[in-house]
Amino acid sequence: MPFVFRLPRVLGVLAAGAALVVVPAQAAGAAAHGAAVPGVLGACAELTEQGPGWASLRNDCGVEISGSVQLSSGKNPTCVSIPAYGTGTVYWKGSGTAEYAFDCLG
Repeated sequence: MPFVFRLPRVLGVLAAGAALVVVPAQAAGAAAHGAAVPGVLGACAELTEQGPGWASLRNDCGVEISGSVQLSSGKNPTCVSIPAYGTGTVYWKGSGTAEYAFDCLG
């Protein structure tokens, strides 16, 4: 009966391998259509606080990234560079509050 105990482990490895094939293909497609697109890879940018016309982002990853926020008005401010494990601030003019942060691709 050793086969029964190995099956869940094999299925987990196969599922993880399938995710590695699918995610980069989605990210490549998103990067080709514009820079300020919610990131598929990583999810390093985290919204930490905000006020009128600004939002502070934290980078939870060990590499430099670009990040931005999705505004309630439907717009995305320009992506900003955020150092590894550092913070950055996104600014915008007009109305809207930050709903969530995302990694910029490209």
